[in-house]
Amino acid sequence: MAAYLPLELITEILTKLPVKSLHRFKCVSKSWNSIITSSKFIKQHLHQTLISNTNTNIMISTNYIVSSAISTVKFRFEIVNHPLDHLPNRSPGTITGSVHGVFLLIDSSTKTLCLFNPSNKTQRLIPPSPSRKPAVVFKLVEVFGFGYDGITDDYKVVRLAEWEIFGYFDRESSVYSMRNDSWESVNDETVSYTLQEFNGVAVDSTFWFVMSSSNSDSMLKCFDLRTSTFSLVDFPDLDNDIGEVMVSLRSLRGCLCLLVSYHKYRADPDNKFTGNPFYNHEFLYADVWEMNESKWVKLFKIRKNEIRKDCMYLRLVTYSKDMKSVLIEVDSNWYGWYDLVTKKFKRVPVQGLEAVEDSPYVAYPYVETLVSVVNNKVVSKKGGTRPKMIIKKNDFLSSGFKLKL
Repeated sequence: MAAYLPLELITEILTKLPVKSLHRFKCVSKSWNSIITSSKFIKQHLHQTLISNTNTNIMISTNYIVSSAISTVKFRFEIVNHPLDHLPNRSPGTITGSVHGVFLLIDSSTKTLCLFNPSNKTQRLIPPSPSRKPAVVFKLVEVFGFGYDGITDDYKVVRLAEWEIFGYFDRESSVYSMRNDSWESVNDETVSYTLQEFNGVAVDSTFWFVMSSSNSDSMLKCFDLRTSTFSLVDFPDLDNDIGEVMVSLRSLRGCLCLLVSYHKYRADPDNKFTGNPFYNHEFLYADVWEMNESKWVKLFKIRKNEIRKDCMYLRLVTYSKDMKSVLIEVDSNWYGWYDLVTKKFKRVPVQGLEAVEDSPYVAYPYVETLVSVVNNKVVSKKGGTRPKMIIKKNDFLSSGFKLKL
């Protein structure tokens, strides 16, 4: 006698499964396919994934996009099909942090923006942002942030741009709405600070950008997606007398985290490392701060002898599932887990990065989700966009197909 489970119980079980399994189970029956592809289930699965902190991975983009499940034993990276591969003269490209498993990919050479979910292979080309920037400028700084507005249930991209022309500076800000598939200019009434070339970090419904002033003071610019307003926030008290300071922003545990690295100048009398931006800055230690209820709280300190004697630069990646360790990217080339209790660092072997090991890279954590960003445009081989072709059943059957046994 066949046993039947209530539909509610089946749905509850499916929300706890990884994305790869769900893609296979869509073929079980029409009812299962209907459940898994429904917007309600996609949100339920996303919620379950976020609260359980499962299906976590890291992604790296240089000449390729590679991804690996997060592990304490070994990272095994595999190449992910790049959604902009068909663009002529495509640059290695950059990625911003993931929101609900979706990345913003930026191709600097073609000025192409693309939303991409590597878990379900959906993608969306973003139309160019309208701009009043002159055709020729002396210097242009353009940064982006990608996040989620929980009030309107909408994924948004924020673009900040500054340029200089004939000794005068100008700037503009705009927001792209995935729901509306359009850009909208936003007013920025904050005092003038120089925009740094770091893409924004999304935390909850806010973006954070690094700014600096003429007297070398640094601040953070915050953009609230819910109110479309900007504000400025001071950095925590830094040890400015130590030497050179380098900062790195990340969203960890749902909070804004700031890693402040302190360096001292290291002479290179033989000029052996000319052109290496890291060599002349010897790493001393780093403080990690967290923004908690609009206040900076120092979480921990990482000392040079706890990592490696010749390390030069650190970047936070993500916490372990038990929150007792943090994954650290060292010198943009290798990884290790730093135990917050024992203050010990353990390097993690890496497999599958041979194709990009000569280039520095930045790792971004993400979770596997079913969130779709698909639209009706695809990338053409000539670099433009065209409507996505819809094949009717009769057209498909008449065009013929190959069956592999």
